[in-house]
Amino acid sequence: MAGIFFRRLSIIATLFTFFTLPSSAQAPSAKDSSATIHRLEIEALPGTILHTSSFLKGYNPEVRTMNHAFTARLKYAFQPRPNTDEALIYKGVYQGAGIAWHHFNPQLSNPLSVYIFQGATLATLTPRLSLNYEWNFGLTFGWKAYDKETNPDNHVIGSKVTAYMDADLYLRWMLSPQLDLNLGVTATHFSNGNTALPNAGLNTVSAKLSLAYYINRTPPTDNSRQLPSFLRHWSTDVVVFGAWKRKSVEAADGTGLKPLPEKFPVAGIMVNPMYNLNHWLNVGASLDMYFDRAANIEVTQLSERHRQEQGRDFTIDYPAATRQITAGLSARAELVMPYFAINFGIGHNFINASSPDFNGFYETLALKIKLSRRLFAHIGYSLYDFYYPNNLMIGIGYRFGSHRR
Repeated sequence: MAGIFFRRLSIIATLFTFFTLPSSAQAPSAKDSSATIHRLEIEALPGTILHTSSFLKGYNPEVRTMNHAFTARLKYAFQPRPNTDEALIYKGVYQGAGIAWHHFNPQLSNPLSVYIFQGATLATLTPRLSLNYEWNFGLTFGWKAYDKETNPDNHVIGSKVTAYMDADLYLRWMLSPQLDLNLGVTATHFSNGNTALPNAGLNTVSAKLSLAYYINRTPPTDNSRQLPSFLRHWSTDVVVFGAWKRKSVEAADGTGLKPLPEKFPVAGIMVNPMYNLNHWLNVGASLDMYFDRAANIEVTQLSERHRQEQGRDFTIDYPAATRQITAGLSARAELVMPYFAINFGIGHNFINASSPDFNGFYETLALKIKLSRRLFAHIGYSLYDFYYPNNLMIGIGYRFGSHRR
């Protein structure tokens, strides 16, 4: 089920990137009737694995510490021409889609990623040198995942398909009008979003070396244009989301956490008023309402005889639905860019807040993919206390009151 969902999500993301985004970018601006620059890039990322699990430290069939991590990426991007409004507001912005091949230890396999990405300039150091950032988000296929019989030690990757999240910080050196050399660092995280167990995830840190070729880049022709004005205003995002999650419980025999076989549905709605401060930043708050079928359940471990009779180790007693519903308030900040927005929140529940599964602080991180001026896709993830994984938040959102173009 998780594999089918992730494959469908990858198809949607790829189609959206290759068809919706380029067609939007090619709309002529007031200053330039050919408003798109196209770019091809090839990258090499030699790196190392961060040892966050005993499996990576040597508790594996090879009895080998896993350090090696290498990634090769091929990417297509498009960006606005200089002197357009978009280029003036979002310095150096570009976005597109890519494919990545990862080389790890044989116990992890050599998976393949497909992803969307966006980057921009943080600071211009010289006319030919700038400090840039980039994020990547997609899906990774082909892991040698955990299997109770054939791969029981791998508690890092629990499914053959995972999410792929990556952040780059790099220096861009313009070698010529058509060619850039990029040097920097990359941090990468692979996780299945708690849709399968185990879900420790894999983290790597790499050096970044790439060459980018621009098919039709031209230098700015008018340096006198001013930044377009911005009208500060309020807008409200309403998001409806759903997903599923897995849950582990402590075994009665003291052997550690044991995953329950059930997949528990989660669903919710968020009402998020935001004050649009400028072209790049929104701040505000959100009312977050959740239903979590895994919340406040009571799990009983069966005796040996009952385990053999029922073919399972536990029984689950579900509480009243009112104990599986919560609501919280969170502070929100949102980075706004062309086609995408990144929303971060920290909150605390006020309904059922004393129950074990709803107490403490929760955190959300979401990517909003703009489908129209007001409609957007929402892909997010939730944590508790900056550590404990909670669930994915896959949904659709609508924006009320926005005056952005």
